[in-house]
Amino acid sequence: MAKDVNDAFGILIDRLKPSEVETISAASHRASIDACLKEKFKMTSLFRSGSFGHGTSVKGYSDVDYFAVIPAANLWTSSNYSLIKVKEALQARFPLTSIAIRSPVVIVPFGGGAGGEHHEISPAYANGTNNGHTVYAIPNRTDGWMSSSPNAHNAWVNVINDKHSKKVKQLIRLLKYWNYVQSAGIRSFYLELRTAEYANYETAILYNIDVKRMFAVLINKGLAAMQDPQGVSGYVYPCSDAVKESALSKLRTALTRAEKAYEAENAGKYSEAFQWWDMVFGGKFPAYY
Repeated sequence: MAKDVNDAFGILIDRLKPSEVETISAASHRASIDACLKEKFKMTSLFRSGSFGHGTSVKGYSDVDYFAVIPAANLWTSSNYSLIKVKEALQARFPLTSIAIRSPVVIVPFGGGAGGEHHEISPAYANGTNNGHTVYAIPNRTDGWMSSSPNAHNAWVNVINDKHSKKVKQLIRLLKYWNYVQSAGIRSFYLELRTAEYANYETAILYNIDVKRMFAVLINKGLAAMQDPQGVSGYVYPCSDAVKESALSKLRTALTRAEKAYEAENAGKYSEAFQWWDMVFGGKFPAYY
């Protein structure tokens, strides 16, 4: 239970951070994947990308994303075929696991239900640098290859995060959590870049204000594709066309509720403010006492 809205956001953020058990479990599965891909493809490194790699993952929701760095000579011109071969190798290593392809990754689910983990493996090969960070070619969903540099993006976000006393990544985590509990369907990477872009021009981060403002930013942008701020990946798309209108509708609902919460808090109606935030976060906001 929380004494005020600010306290509640702090409690919620702590709940969203991966537990030590999750971290140890992910490391154990990583070792098995690492051994398999080194044997089959002479992989040179396997490193975390995405939310886990960037420190913005959400407990119980975020997949564990990896770049499997493989010499280009051991991959194929067809990225789809490269994914198939990686899937075949991992399926042989984990025969009882239902491994699937969803370009640009091979999905390896360990366990089931709320305690399960989804490891997403993207085959990659080194293809240049950006501000001292390696740029990789990864599958592009249309049988070709596209550029990506997780370290370049993370370095950019880190600068903004440090400027705001490490609060930007927590703001990102809150937006991702809302996205998961409301099944909005917005891509995690897009939320991360949009939130960092917004925070870069702010003088301070206050969660009860900036979560609300981020809903407004995403609505005002119309969930438009954004240019990669590091100039690596071209345009970053928010979601599939099929879910865009639904995602915008859910954002509008969230903004209305966040505004109601803010108004109630300013009026000293703290119990009411908690109720509105609880609706924003799908019944998962800490209780008021």
